[in-house]
Amino acid sequence: MSNLHVLIGLPAVGKSTKAKEMAKQLNAVVLSSDGLREELLGDINDQSQNEMIFKELHSRINKLLNEGQDVIYDATNLNRKRRIHLIKNEIKADEYYAYYFNSLFGECLYNDNQRERKVGFDVLNRMYTSAQIPTINEGWNSVKFIHPELKLDKYYRERFEYLLSDESPNHEDLIEETMKIIDSFEDVYDVPHDSKYHSFSISRHIFYVYEFVMKNYKGSRKKEMLIASLFHDLGKGWCKSFINYKGEEKRYASYIGHEFVSAQLTCYWLANLGYEDDFIKYVVDLVQFHMMPMDMSVKQERKLRELLSIEQYEDLMFLHSADLNAK
Repeated sequence: MSNLHVLIGLPAVGKSTKAKEMAKQLNAVVLSSDGLREELLGDINDQSQNEMIFKELHSRINKLLNEGQDVIYDATNLNRKRRIHLIKNEIKADEYYAYYFNSLFGECLYNDNQRERKVGFDVLNRMYTSAQIPTINEGWNSVKFIHPELKLDKYYRERFEYLLSDESPNHEDLIEETMKIIDSFEDVYDVPHDSKYHSFSISRHIFYVYEFVMKNYKGSRKKEMLIASLFHDLGKGWCKSFINYKGEEKRYASYIGHEFVSAQLTCYWLANLGYEDDFIKYVVDLVQFHMMPMDMSVKQERKLRELLSIEQYEDLMFLHSADLNAK
């Protein structure tokens, strides 16, 4: 049986190092887009012929799989649509396994700066604000998260759980205490939305979504829902911009890609707090898909239902209602 193992993550997150370890464990061959660029173009950073590079890469992968060899596919693989197309149309394997490398942007940037071949801030940032964490219903046999070694002391998990147990929270207590555990919340604390869609600051909007969930959610996943509401707009602190795609300054801020940054922050901090991967995946999916119900078409709704379980879809729509309620 020949299986495809697909690595997914930002540049400089440690994929290539891990690929070498996995190759020994799985008796698999590693093929990477970077390696092919160096072989065919003489420059590992040359992005000028990506269509040719990936066509050749996929051809070589298929050849090895057809010969009964397991293959580790080492590239960023951050786009969900391309991953689904890869599984359905590009590469034929018996089974498909995804490995998502969980990290903070700052850690990847630091690692990138230590390397001889640098991706650079701008490229890394574009990937960070568009990176889509894999979910099982893309077509994978399994999705595994590769977490950083660093873990917070269990005291922080207990403190966080204590905050979640307060059935009558207020904005200051909830957000300020959460900031002491998860410093990423400093980036949104009372930051103005500067938006025609929101009258509250980012953190106050987050609080009102959280409060709505606390008071009204009756399902079986209340903890997951509370955490999703707390994290759903956390990426806005990073993504806030007054510049449009033409480079012109705008009156109102935009937050393009904030749901993807929020999901990455969710994954990182919940892993560091010691939550189990199944729990993390459930919350991450609620966060990364929370913008999809906004004015979605029938086709988009069908795609969303295909990606989520029935329970997740229902919880996502409740989170969407809470989001709309907390202008």
